[in-house]
Amino acid sequence: MSLDRQEKALREFKQIIADLVHLLRASTGSQLAYMCWVNQSRQQFVWETHSTRLSNVMFKDRVNFHHHFLDDYKELDELIKLRIGEDISKAKLGHYFSVVHAKSMLIIPFINKGETVGLTVLESDQDLDEESFLDAIYSYNNAMVNVLDTYLEVVDLHEQQKEWEEYEESLANVHSRLNKVEVITTCLDEMQFLLPNGGVSFLCAAMDHWTLALNAKFAKNAPYVGLGVDDKSSVRDALERGIPVFNMHFNSNPKLVSAYESRTEGASYVLPLLVHDRRQGAFIAYDKDPLSFKESTKHKLANLARVAALQLQSNTRKSTMDEDIFTEKYQAVVTELWEKSVEHELYRLRTEPERHTWMGLVTLEDLSSFRTRFRMEELQRMQRDIVRFLNPYRFQQKGYIGFQSDYVYSFMLQSNKESALEEWVEQTRSKVAHGLKLSSGMNITVSFKFGAVKLTTEYPNAYEVLSLAKQQLAEVVKAEQEHLQVY
Repeated sequence: MSLDRQEKALREFKQIIADLVHLLRASTGSQLAYMCWVNQSRQQFVWETHSTRLSNVMFKDRVNFHHHFLDDYKELDELIKLRIGEDISKAKLGHYFSVVHAKSMLIIPFINKGETVGLTVLESDQDLDEESFLDAIYSYNNAMVNVLDTYLEVVDLHEQQKEWEEYEESLANVHSRLNKVEVITTCLDEMQFLLPNGGVSFLCAAMDHWTLALNAKFAKNAPYVGLGVDDKSSVRDALERGIPVFNMHFNSNPKLVSAYESRTEGASYVLPLLVHDRRQGAFIAYDKDPLSFKESTKHKLANLARVAALQLQSNTRKSTMDEDIFTEKYQAVVTELWEKSVEHELYRLRTEPERHTWMGLVTLEDLSSFRTRFRMEELQRMQRDIVRFLNPYRFQQKGYIGFQSDYVYSFMLQSNKESALEEWVEQTRSKVAHGLKLSSGMNITVSFKFGAVKLTTEYPNAYEVLSLAKQQLAEVVKAEQEHLQVY
């Protein structure tokens, strides 16, 4: 239905109500008839229409409940007759701007789905005999119900049509001109639109395990960035089966991602991202209200994930599909992805300021000695071992390692503890106190330098954060005794 047709339906609905009120007044011989809606959410009476032969009445479009005499009758469930001047004071009839001649009043409730949604009032200077008007009132109420139901059906059909039109547009937004990270972020945005009170996140393989790399910008109650995927979690189940998995969570069972996540409630829908038959990631959609996952919503979420996989497949050579496409050669998360995560978490600090999030850089101390001692192939294997070793999740922290350049790695860390960064740094230093054993079997003496920035809403973008992190790393590298510097 076009917008013009919807407006036409609304105009005709209002005209029918006006005609019904006029017919009710004429059939009962009343001097004045008016109808208003009862808006409980805004605590207002909203005037719809009136019919009268009088020249001294005027109505406001909206009146607060406590400013109108109908406040006492807003939950009325049956017809009531009032004697004006006895049951109700003439002074309360504010729609008259001169002498009130009315002596009798009938208030007719309009009930829909067990709730009083409207009131129709008849007033006359003669006695209104409700018994003789019952047939007319019954017909009026019956016609009102039918007209409202018909109008709501028309509106619902329009909304359903509009819903699928918007869905077609969202699918079209995931197109082949996007790079791999843009495909993921666009999909997150479109999925988040389907769950306005929930959230969507993306996981990928990195550091030789699965990690939560990115939350949607507007996700509510999102898991911590850097959570690793545990066994017996909803995500692990979906990844192993390679198909979407829907779960209801009762008393935090099953876990969505990890045993270290906060309380798991409501429902979730995990959608593996299969590219050339290889699991490259997974979208997780979650909401505290399981009813948010209608069949149509799950269908849309699954199709968005499928379109994302097809776009990634069309832009990726099959010969390279034995590699994880969201990591660099050392299994660190690609730069574009962790930068986007920083950007999203900067925004999300506005709604979840209690989370502590750090972005930083880490490098090797005495780097030149390694370059002279090892061949290129050994240095590459060593970097992969270092990335895997630094993985915060190995130390029961929530975070991951990203790629910045050779021998310089970015990291993201998120926690509800202010001391999380210092704990992780000390844990890594303690572990390498007696050397780091590489996958080749060699044991090397190594030490790390860390420069970090704690995210706050004052930073405008990820570039600003990265620039500060580089400054912190440069300063800590110069300082012989220091190993961590935080801005």
